[in-house]
Amino acid sequence: MTFFFDLSLLTISLISVSAISALIILAFYDPFIRRIYHRRNACRLIVDNPDRPASHVAASIIIYAQGEADRLETMLPAVLGQNYDGQFEVIVVNESDSADVRNVISTLQLSNRNLYLTFTPDGARNLSRKKLALTLGIKAARYPVVVNTTADAIIDSPLWLTKIMRHFNDPSTGIVLGYAAPVRDSGLNRTLTFDFANYCVSWLAAAIGKRPFRGTELNLAYRRELFFNNKGFSRSLNLHFGDDDIFISEIATRRNTVVELSPESIVRFSSYDMPATLKGTAVRHIFTNNFVKHKPVPWLAVGECALWLMLLSSAAAILTDWHNLATIIITALILIGTATDIALSWRKTTTALELRRLTLTVPWFVIIRPFRRLSLSIYAQISKQKKYTWD
Repeated sequence: MTFFFDLSLLTISLISVSAISALIILAFYDPFIRRIYHRRNACRLIVDNPDRPASHVAASIIIYAQGEADRLETMLPAVLGQNYDGQFEVIVVNESDSADVRNVISTLQLSNRNLYLTFTPDGARNLSRKKLALTLGIKAARYPVVVNTTADAIIDSPLWLTKIMRHFNDPSTGIVLGYAAPVRDSGLNRTLTFDFANYCVSWLAAAIGKRPFRGTELNLAYRRELFFNNKGFSRSLNLHFGDDDIFISEIATRRNTVVELSPESIVRFSSYDMPATLKGTAVRHIFTNNFVKHKPVPWLAVGECALWLMLLSSAAAILTDWHNLATIIITALILIGTATDIALSWRKTTTALELRRLTLTVPWFVIIRPFRRLSLSIYAQISKQKKYTWD
């Protein structure tokens, strides 16, 4: 093996393809991922509660429940105890009537006059019961901004509502997208943690880049006026889901949507089977994504393709010029430098998302991500999860 720079045209071409692929990753993929980290830092630096009346916009918190009386009993005191200087009310919308839920609400209403309960009628058929429940809650709301969450949410900070609502001080803000993370002891392995982080980055980073198209049902706020101007969920009433993506893509614009990622604004959620819950959510969004308007550029998929192109062209360069040490060193520097940058970017992002920190295993996860996405897409096609209201 010798070291010389007299490279063949084929070797130069392959190394050039590898270098260009690396530049695409460094110029588009990595900055897209790092938006989460930068946005979290920016949210932490925003000064709250300026001394003006508009700083306390009244809010109606809509909590969607499915008879989870035990969860509501734990969650509601945290919601009702929010340290918010403005007016707010809490409306629990339960699917069907439930004696247990009514008992929990009645007990808390004794000391909280801003707590209300409504429920969907049992006879509702051929429409999304969740969308019906949310519509009932929003129509019952008295205040200009509705903050949506569910009984599955775990709200740790008394400043959650303050952090979400502060953006509505600006009249041009119509939507605030919050973030929800699994509980810290959820038991997710590294692969599932990366899959969840990848999913969150896909819509959070897009919204930060002024291309909003999705939110999370656990932490989402918007003005009632937008809901009624859009005629609610009328365009997707035949689908079981879509309240946090199809609907958001209909009302969101480049100028009216803000992402809130301060530590206090983050809610958490738990599940008896977290991997199954996350998989079900991913399958649901794969289906509803077909109806989403204004889809952003899929920079994550572009970066994964660029990484594969870089790997293949580097391998081909080494195979065609294996006796030249210069070729091996150049391609190795490209590969190692790019992999290191990807790993560091994801480490910052998973930390910002309050997930398990990922570093050394990240390049491998990015490489296999297209295959995991394909597998999930196939599963979504054959899944028996209900999609249409007549299923």
